[in-house]
Amino acid sequence: MRGGPNGDLSLSHARLNFAVYGACHPRYQESVRAPRPEELP
Repeated sequence: MRGGPNGDLSLSHARLNFAVYGACHPRYQESVRAPRPEELP
């Protein structure tokens, strides 16, 4: 779905970006941190 609360970014596109870049969008790569040990599955 496009045009929702996340603007033009769909959930499936954000998930794909996260798998590739580690963030929902490449421009946010510097804003994310590595997961803490207790956050890992």
